[in-house]
Amino acid sequence: MDLIVVALYAASTAFILYFTLRPYLFSVIQFFKKYRFKGLKLVRVPKVSVIIPAYNEESTIERVLRGVLSFDYPNFEVIVADDSTDGTTQKISAFKDPRLKVVHRNDRKGWKAGAVNNAMNYADPSSEYTVILDADSIPPQDLLTKLVERIQEGYDAVQGVQLPVINSDYNRIAKANSIIQSYYQLVEQPSKFYIGLPVTLTGSNFIIKTDLLKKYRLNEDIGEDWELTLRLAKDGHRIAYAPDIAVKCEVPFNLKDSINQYVRWNEGMVRSTLRKVSDIMQSDMPFASKADLVMTGLTPFITYALIISMVTGAYLYFSQPGFRPMIIFLTAFIMLSGIVTMISSASKIGLSYFYALFSELLYFIFVPFAVYASLRGMVLREGTFIRTTKIGEIN
Repeated sequence: MDLIVVALYAASTAFILYFTLRPYLFSVIQFFKKYRFKGLKLVRVPKVSVIIPAYNEESTIERVLRGVLSFDYPNFEVIVADDSTDGTTQKISAFKDPRLKVVHRNDRKGWKAGAVNNAMNYADPSSEYTVILDADSIPPQDLLTKLVERIQEGYDAVQGVQLPVINSDYNRIAKANSIIQSYYQLVEQPSKFYIGLPVTLTGSNFIIKTDLLKKYRLNEDIGEDWELTLRLAKDGHRIAYAPDIAVKCEVPFNLKDSINQYVRWNEGMVRSTLRKVSDIMQSDMPFASKADLVMTGLTPFITYALIISMVTGAYLYFSQPGFRPMIIFLTAFIMLSGIVTMISSASKIGLSYFYALFSELLYFIFVPFAVYASLRGMVLREGTFIRTTKIGEIN
């Protein structure tokens, strides 16, 4: 009996340690290593299609369109993939600009991915690059210029930063979500790119070759960005991360939306990873890249590992006194990793370390929902999109 418990504790704790060692490593990388881009200047200005999927974005659509139509790049079009049933469509119609196209659907087939795929059918035939922007974004004026410069350095796609700070002062939950999401954007993604691990497309503020996107299309399910990442990586396409190209966006400001968003992301990652794991492992990628993609996609399973580790660790702590020092050390190490994660993220966006600790608490609230999300990802053939409420305020 004790041997089985020891094996379960060792296996579950090893799985957890894979993820808890990363914040320490990535924090060190951020301190010592900075990627130097070539800084190529535009020698030509190819046509760019900017696609904005919008579903009931009445509070944000005017803001993002004002930003996009103010780009300093001279050769682009804007396609709004509008699935709205509220006043979004009417607000879009107020913009009279020859660069703006509106593609309206009366259904939500394929959710966001279906809207983007449909919009691709209306892209200018001369379009060389496509940029996807979420409707809650506030893009800088030089966004297209920077993205085109970067992709012309020899990449197939470039992911910029989705900076979740627009409404971070709204309440404590918004602050906590801002910290949780900023870690992946500002610490993990750039660190992985610096050391040559695969970069993840995160659904917005990325540029990709138009022909490549038309060839692959988006999988019409939730988690479409992660699924596209897996297919591109498997086939050897190069994706860069640009930590210096940021677009501000909103974060959930209530617990219900926070949980729904967390479940959607985790469910989509699990389902896509389980479907593609065989293809990934049989690809020509380096083993480290394969392992990182698979382990990243299975991150929600850390919840199961935590439960097993806690139960077996408690049993061994009381039944086998010799294990106590190791159990105490590993437990403290794992807990400290979460705190390091949130503090490093909070420091990046200038929020108090108090909110970093509150973020860690919110993250633990997500734990049972990670179990739920991973079960859905394993069992269901497709997910359900639940819109995250946007307030459209700038604080």
